[in-house]
Amino acid sequence: MSDDNFNSTASTTAIPEAIDDCEINYPPWNFSWVVPGKLAAMAWPQTVSNLKYLKEDEGIDHLITLSPEKIPPIKDYTGLHWTPLAIKEFEPPTIKQILKFIDICQRSELQNEAIGIHCRMGRGRTGVMAACYLIRFQDLTPQRAMTNLRLMRPGSIETPEQERVVMRYYDCLRGVKNSEIIDVYEDDIVKLITND
Repeated sequence: MSDDNFNSTASTTAIPEAIDDCEINYPPWNFSWVVPGKLAAMAWPQTVSNLKYLKEDEGIDHLITLSPEKIPPIKDYTGLHWTPLAIKEFEPPTIKQILKFIDICQRSELQNEAIGIHCRMGRGRTGVMAACYLIRFQDLTPQRAMTNLRLMRPGSIETPEQERVVMRYYDCLRGVKNSEIIDVYEDDIVKLITND
């Protein structure tokens, strides 16, 4: 076949318009369900197609962003409730931030809504919150919650400080060390105790 024949054939073949307009929804990197239908964890959703996947394909209603350095394009897709909880990378959340996350989870549970949570890579900060979720809603000990999570999502909870805050949250639930927290977070602790 000569170059002239090849070029003339290629120029007459048209790509259907529908292919150009086709949008494919796809998951953010490191997406998985921690508790199917209740809590999903993932890395930063970078595209509107990621957000559409979460809502339309997985049924997630509420997205919680833990990474102030990586915000999803939530302004371009209004199908999800969105809550930012800014935590520095490789740092643990505060007890107050964990309590706010758990409060969102409790409200979502009552409304039968699924939650998605993410940080930049979906490991450290996301892992801490997911472990606290397992402690609160699955009645696991911190060690069991972290182990289960790491089996489901390798690399979860990256630093000793992040491990310690998971244990500290468990202690708060059990009423241990409340005097340390009540001074700063009295309203949140009262809510936590009265919701049981």
